[in-house]
Amino acid sequence: MNGSATGLDRAFAALAYVMPLASALQAGAYFFSFLAQQAPPVLNADQRLLMPLSPLVAIESIPILGLRGCILLFALVVRNTDISRFIRFNVLQAILVSFMLSIGSLILNILGLTRGFLGETLLNVLFLGGMAIVVYSVVQCIRGMYADIPTISEAVNMQMPS
Repeated sequence: MNGSATGLDRAFAALAYVMPLASALQAGAYFFSFLAQQAPPVLNADQRLLMPLSPLVAIESIPILGLRGCILLFALVVRNTDISRFIRFNVLQAILVSFMLSIGSLILNILGLTRGFLGETLLNVLFLGGMAIVVYSVVQCIRGMYADIPTISEAVNMQMPS
């Protein structure tokens, strides 16, 4: 909205987007192999940027721990009205984005569309779309504003306890 969130609220809200970041990175295998061949300096820069988050991404990448993390965040943060609405909104939005990216990857795996030109293209779309949402949302969190992602933000607003 107007950027009135405290610095701590902004940091915690931005931290929630580690979940969709981990989901997007799992879909980015083909993209990273392309970068390794075509643009190694860009890949090195990406790896350096993501290095501080690597322990959180590793934990989130383990399916059962990621699911437990989502359930705990939902129960302890989203449903807790003592926590600021800004944090709760961004945590729930991050959970939904992560869920959508994971379901997209799962559907591609079930249908056997993870290889070949079509599979690479679809996984790259998931990766790039997920990264765009994560970067946009984190920037909006740092600015103290709500990230308005069509349909997802509307669903989050409907599920937010007052």
